[in-house]
Amino acid sequence: MKGLGFRLAIIVLLAVFSAAYILPWKTIGMSTPFPVTEYKLGLDLHGGVELDYKIDLEDAKKKADFQSNDIIEGLKSIVEKRVNSLGTAEPTIQTATYGNEEHIIVQIPTQNFDGETMTEEEKKAKNDEYIAKAKETIGKVVRLEFKEQKTTVTDADKQERTDIATKLLAEVQSVTYSFATIANKYKDQYENIEYRLGSGELSEVPVEFSFTGIENVVTPYTSPKIMETQKGEGYTLGTDNNLVKTEGEKGYSVIRINSVTSVEKEREVKTGTGTSEVTKTEKYTAKIFDYEGIFVSQKPSEWTPAKTADGKVLDERYLTKASVSFSQGFAPQVDLLFNADGGKIFAELTKRLLSQQIAIFVGGQLLTAPTVQSVIPDGRAVITGNYTAESAKQLATDINTGIVPAPIYLTSERTIDAKIGADSLKVIINAGLIGLLLIIIFLVLIYRVSGLMAGIALIIYGLLLLAIVKSFGIVLTLASIAGIILSIGLAIDANILIFERTKEELRKGVEVEKAIIVGFGKSWSAIWDSHITSFTSAVVLYIFGISLIKGFGLMLGLGILLSLFTAMWVSRILILVVGNKMRKKTKYFIGV
Repeated sequence: MKGLGFRLAIIVLLAVFSAAYILPWKTIGMSTPFPVTEYKLGLDLHGGVELDYKIDLEDAKKKADFQSNDIIEGLKSIVEKRVNSLGTAEPTIQTATYGNEEHIIVQIPTQNFDGETMTEEEKKAKNDEYIAKAKETIGKVVRLEFKEQKTTVTDADKQERTDIATKLLAEVQSVTYSFATIANKYKDQYENIEYRLGSGELSEVPVEFSFTGIENVVTPYTSPKIMETQKGEGYTLGTDNNLVKTEGEKGYSVIRINSVTSVEKEREVKTGTGTSEVTKTEKYTAKIFDYEGIFVSQKPSEWTPAKTADGKVLDERYLTKASVSFSQGFAPQVDLLFNADGGKIFAELTKRLLSQQIAIFVGGQLLTAPTVQSVIPDGRAVITGNYTAESAKQLATDINTGIVPAPIYLTSERTIDAKIGADSLKVIINAGLIGLLLIIIFLVLIYRVSGLMAGIALIIYGLLLLAIVKSFGIVLTLASIAGIILSIGLAIDANILIFERTKEELRKGVEVEKAIIVGFGKSWSAIWDSHITSFTSAVVLYIFGISLIKGFGLMLGLGILLSLFTAMWVSRILILVVGNKMRKKTKYFIGV
């Protein structure tokens, strides 16, 4: 067969370059003349945290232009921008469907801090700080609203606060999500709602979360109804520098007591008076309450959505972006740019609310409430004030990250220790090398030199696959490595089919080169069918599976395609080259 030498040279060059590329040069402390990226390891190998956010599409479904895919992809992009703004780790962000629910999965790897002199405790503290900041950044802003001040408070406004508390309690009692998840959801949606948790004696439990008989509850305990409560009294500084007593804020509380434990403690007790006063220490049994509580203030919001005469609400749908600029006096300011429809709405609002405030709320939190200085007809507004360059940038960032089409809520968190991941990776590498060696030994024992060539082709397959994984930044997980292992099995299966067909031809007295060509030809249909079937399964797993299953499906599919190439091209060239050299020693060549 002509051109074997040239094809063999290409195979050797591919193998050499792949081997050079896949080595972890940075890990072993060596520099290279070519750019090299590091492998991306999943959380189960690298360690880190996985955050699962539920997308609340209930309000979005009521809109005429509802498109779930557009909303989900938009949210995914916003979440990615939020995490990337931290600039420390490279997250993996994916979407997932659980029944009728849509979720965004954020995987944030821990940092190794290579080259930095830090203790393990300092590294852990640094990673914990980053993850906490990431959670705050992702969940901090979920809706953007423009509001104007209410002129009156109606009975309907007051009733709304009761309705909010009632609805909140119903969600808590359904036990669909954790108490904290529901609390954060309502905090993001409504004003004047507080969530607190803590652990301490009865005197340390906030008065609005306490009740008579609390020490006798069977835990975990959730209040069966909303409680009308009042915060403790306080004092405020009056105009004449005197302290004025203020009444505690009234509201509705929903509480959860997770546990009540008895702890032996000591306290100082004083007896007697004056010179005869004695202080002694006595032991007592304290009850410690682990509690969570949500307080819904009876105070209605001071703000109402800013609407036009025909009822259009100015929100994130109409704001294109917020950015920082500088005035003629070099004072930092925030620019707002609205789209065409938003510009018309904003023009009408600024005309009606001239010399009044328009507030910007993000995630239920008031960011700023600038006063309208003039009518703005072109959809380009400027927020001025005593901003520094940093504070103006922060305000613009908060506004931009609030331009999302649906709220999200953290529903679960899973942390994986980096040491466990490192140990798993070490075990996998050792197991892979041992398995590869056993396969090659089996091939050599059964198919002699041809088996050795198939083993070499298998090694080349591994080098090429790792090179593809590294160059395209494919994330390696335990599941994806399982996909690689399965594809290796398919590659071996293909070689065994080829060898058996070739042996059949040699037993008929056919020449070695022709027998090899016929063996490959007759095996092709069976190899093709088995690979197509497996590849279809991999595609289905990738399309419909969750994150871990997607990784398995991706690597299985990629491995199947590459195994077809190595079996039908790399193995073929190697076996033909050696077969021509050993045409008179078929017993040693293939065992027949």
